[in-house]
Order: sequence, then C-alpha cells, then structure tokens
Amino acid sequence: MKLSVPYYSQFVDVQDSFWMLRACGAVSLKMVAEYHGKEVPDIMSLCNEAKEQGGYDLQNGWVHDYLVTKATELGLQAYRKEGLTDISEIIASLEAGNPVIVSVEKRVLEQKRFHMIVVVGYDLPQTTQTGADLAETSFVNMPDKTDGYFYYHEPEATDKEKGQYHVCDIQTFLEYWRGKAIFISK
Repeated sequence: MKLSVPYYSQFVDVQDSFWMLRACGAVSLKMVAEYHGKEVPDIMSLCNEAKEQGGYDLQNGWVHDYLVTKATELGLQAYRKEGLTDISEIIASLEAGNPVIVSVEKRVLEQKRFHMIVVVGYDLPQTTQTGADLAETSFVNMPDKTDGYFYYHEPEATDKEKGQYHVCDIQTFLEYWRGKAIFISK
C-alpha cells in the first residue's frame, strides 16, 4: 500500500545553499501536513522560523519536539516517540492513512549524520497481520522480516521524480533507523 503524499526536495525546492543541506525536517513536515490538507508556509519560511525559535540546532539538526509543535500549530495531531525497536507503530499509522516522519542515519564520506525521511507505504508479503496485531508481536523477531519493504519520500533527492516512493527493505530500514518517529494525523 502507498499513500498519495505530495513530494518536495530540499535540493530542488530550496534555493538557499545553507538550508539545502539541512531542510529535511521542514520538507518532511510540509509533505505530511499538505497530505492532510493543511496550507503550509513555504519551506524557507519553515526553516527560518525554526532557526529563530530553536527548532533547528546547528550541532544536532532538527528538534523533533519543535516539528511536533509546528504540526499542532497547523491544526494537526502530532506526537513523537523514541526508543522504538520494531515497525509495528509505523505500520499501524500507515494503515490508518498517516505517513510517518522518521529519523535515520546517513553515512557520507565515512561520517555518520542524521536525516529525516517520510515513510509513505509498505508491503509485507504473505502476512495477514495488521499493524494492531504487530503491536502485540515484535516484528524484529519475525523470520520473514527481510521480505517486506517500505516506500519512502527522500527529501535529499536532486530529481523530484526519483525522490518519491523509494523502496527500502525492512532489514536495511531497521539497520539505519534511529528508533525515532513523528506521528502526525488529522
């Protein structure tokens, strides 16, 4: 299943060279909020406001609490979770029609940095379990965990067509996911 989430790129839709490398949080929020039918300021306005209000930390990147607050200001329900060890809540959110912003590790030139993407769909083959069922079972311990995959929007793409609906197998997702997610709904 794939949700029809609008796509934005921090390299195509952002002209400011400082923010081009850092706008993933604002871009992700814009995609999710617009999916829910909200009118959202332009990406540069979101970025500059975040910098002024402490929503973007030059050392650590996007402050997840700030993104939750901003989503609430836009009229959405939002909360964040840390320390997640399986994908059951992400699956449940997607099944409810809500894309999920997640924090992942990226390795660039042998350096580890943090990045935000939007999970917009999934495919779990040969399973009849729903997200609610999976909440009762740790997906990490399921034998076929590597058979499924997520669809996600990659804000860092330099081509809008290639940035949307990337596919990532569950094993790779679990390896690079930081166990942090922002859940946003109407």
